[in-house]
Amino acid sequence: MRRLARNTLAALAFCGALASVPQFAAAAPNCTSDADYLVVEVPHKDDAGNSYIVRDKAAHPKAACSTKAAKGDYVIGGADDALYLLKLVGSTLLIDSGTGPDRELEIYDLKTRKLVYSGGYDSDTIAIDAAGASFWTPSGAEATAANCPDLAQIEKDGLTPVVDVKARFDFAGNTLEKSSETHCRATQ
Repeated sequence: MRRLARNTLAALAFCGALASVPQFAAAAPNCTSDADYLVVEVPHKDDAGNSYIVRDKAAHPKAACSTKAAKGDYVIGGADDALYLLKLVGSTLLIDSGTGPDRELEIYDLKTRKLVYSGGYDSDTIAIDAAGASFWTPSGAEATAANCPDLAQIEKDGLTPVVDVKARFDFAGNTLEKSSETHCRATQ
């Protein structure tokens, strides 16, 4: 059987049939960079999301945009993690996590190589600047008619009401400050 397959391939190649088959180059990796770090997005082959390889440019001045992890790289995520890059700001990496409409925000301090914040957030309203990120996050308060004016309609639509609080994450101190401002939104 192998000989037949080899002979068939040889005959096709001789006839020029294989030359007409399009050849596709592997897609170039998607990389994000700033003065200090190079972040390489590694798409998951059979699952949603990506993993990320972080290269410190001080340790590797000629950091390459390659999906092969090297000694000294910091790898965030694995095959089961549906992660999506939001933004690299200095030594802070912001990642969106999840596959459904309810999202998680993960914030990493690349200097310490630690996850410094993880929590639910309203991905439609996040604002990221050089000093921090502002977003709505679940407050933990029970939705009532007093704090959720659309409570009856949300429940009628078969959705879940969530009372969010406005929060600000400060990159310099790796701290989260919650305001007293709240709103109610529908989630699945």
